[in-house]
Amino acid sequence: MLQEGIDLLAEAKDLDAILDTLSEEDWNRETTFMEWTPWDVVAHLHFFDEVSMASLVGPDAFAVSQKKLIEGMSAGLTGQEMARKALGHHDVEALLALWKKTNDEMVAQLGASDPKRRLPWFGPDMGVPMFTTARFMETWAHGQAIYDLLNVERTPTDRIKNIVAIGIRTFGWTFANRKLEVPGPPPYVRLTAPSGEIWEYNDENDTERIEG
Repeated sequence: MLQEGIDLLAEAKDLDAILDTLSEEDWNRETTFMEWTPWDVVAHLHFFDEVSMASLVGPDAFAVSQKKLIEGMSAGLTGQEMARKALGHHDVEALLALWKKTNDEMVAQLGASDPKRRLPWFGPDMGVPMFTTARFMETWAHGQAIYDLLNVERTPTDRIKNIVAIGIRTFGWTFANRKLEVPGPPPYVRLTAPSGEIWEYNDENDTERIEG
């Protein structure tokens, strides 16, 4: 299995553990992220894990999922509303079981795929490792809303390197996607990992650098 997949499984396990501490009332409380509840967060993750599974089947299957999403957005539905429409009949226990089962299956299929395979998505196709990293990013980022809701300080791990990887890899695309000129070469990045390891990216220079 790819390291990205191992990290994703571990991140999902940590999120599941914090979700297990929620009371019945907590599941209906609004987080600071777009007023989503914890139920909305899990529904969103599962909803797009299912879309990811369609991508793994192939371009035709993904196109069907993509069309449904476009139709929903054209009808004025938000991502939250589309997930609720698709999954709103599930209680917390059923939704959690679905999310965990689909997430495990998705990671297994990604791990069994040729790392050089390109998978369709909403934007440029992605190689299997970066696709897995993107799913990690979703789990990590949306999970933060749960920690914030409970006022629990999150313990960082070196799995956050996946988030760094996305930032590094998408530097030029971020500008191009907005039809902006890329402002020169990417900055030199030097970070101290939670473990104390030093992560370095891009060519070192004295003017464009990020350290932390």
